[in-house]
Amino acid sequence: MAEQASGHSFICPEHTLPGTDLHRRSAGGIMSSILNILKWEFMVRFRSKIFLISLLMPLFILGISIIPAMFIDEGGETEIKVGLINNEKSIDAELKAHMLESYHLSNNEPKYWFFDYPSFAEAEPDLQDKTLDAIVVIPAGILDSAKASFYARSLSNFIVIDDLHDGVAHTVMMKRLTNQGLEIHVAERASKSVRMETFEVSEEGDLTKGNELMIFLGPFFFLFLLVMAVFINGQLLLRSVMEERTNRMVEILLSTVSSRELMTGKILGLGMLGMVQILFYLSMGIGFGLYKGIDIIKFDEMPLLFIYFFSGYFFFAAIYATLGTLFDNEQDAQQTMGIVSIIAMVPLMGSFYFMSNPTALITRILSFVPPMTPFMMILRISSDAAEPWEIIATILLMILSVWGMMVLAGKIFRTALLMYGKRATLPEIWRWIRA
Repeated sequence: MAEQASGHSFICPEHTLPGTDLHRRSAGGIMSSILNILKWEFMVRFRSKIFLISLLMPLFILGISIIPAMFIDEGGETEIKVGLINNEKSIDAELKAHMLESYHLSNNEPKYWFFDYPSFAEAEPDLQDKTLDAIVVIPAGILDSAKASFYARSLSNFIVIDDLHDGVAHTVMMKRLTNQGLEIHVAERASKSVRMETFEVSEEGDLTKGNELMIFLGPFFFLFLLVMAVFINGQLLLRSVMEERTNRMVEILLSTVSSRELMTGKILGLGMLGMVQILFYLSMGIGFGLYKGIDIIKFDEMPLLFIYFFSGYFFFAAIYATLGTLFDNEQDAQQTMGIVSIIAMVPLMGSFYFMSNPTALITRILSFVPPMTPFMMILRISSDAAEPWEIIATILLMILSVWGMMVLAGKIFRTALLMYGKRATLPEIWRWIRA
């Protein structure tokens, strides 16, 4: 056994748990044992390169998936060459004048340049060889009911599509109004759109100018952090448990601490890592929000967000710790891990629907299903749609669920850790739980 212990990363002759005797309980009792394991797990993981990568990877993923949307209005700083096949000559000059006046680059140069073509067949080769960026075809009956057409090598640049659509629509509307006898300045005034400002009203009656993007981005940011923490740190915990089980070090560990103390210390140690991560991400998010002059997260909501974050984190950590005791290698655990991952991903994938419909029946039901509760309540609290009784009930539900999961995991943990050479069956697991 000593030979097996010598190469293990958790306990070895040179690196035993601080303050822990391998043959008798430490003087501080149960809490001392848990704290020793917690400190060991935290320091070992915190100093590893894997933790640094896991700390930076979510920022990278978040950066390439969300942040560009915040700068979308700053894009399009290149001129666009448009081939125009205009079969309604009465709006030709007005369309070009409107586009010239309405859309500019940052250097005040025109954004859109139009080149007339007699037919699509003659314009298409220039589109293919990239002389043109797009082609717009305006049929002769567009003042009545016909539709204009837009062609491009790719339809991914929706800003260009929207600009040209708005330009054609505005020009056609103005022509229709002037054809009815309205003077041009009257038509211009009649066609001006009305903008609506949005404000949030607090319970105290205070008004805050709304930002629709931030209403969605703030909770999505927090939800994304929870999902990443569950995936990354949960798998670290699973590998750690499997490693100790495979190397038979668990036999030495269980001679000085109970299975529940060992599991609790490991989960809390990774919980401390999760706290470091969330504080790091929050500081980055808040700093970015201050730079952009926006509030990504409402500070009065943060205590509740933290409660749901860590309750969900510990709930899934207990699940991953249990999985680590049931499998000898990560490959065997992949299928079961996939099911857990899907459960965590559902709220993220449906976040737009759940935030748009925070009081819908399905949203409220999922708020009381423990694996989903922390994710759903993060979204609902940010939408200010959760009733006080729902907040209290779901917090109590998560406290009981985490406690129950820890007890359940402890029973499985205690028996399965010492099983070698065979995989536990569902009837066996059920017997351990009932024992």
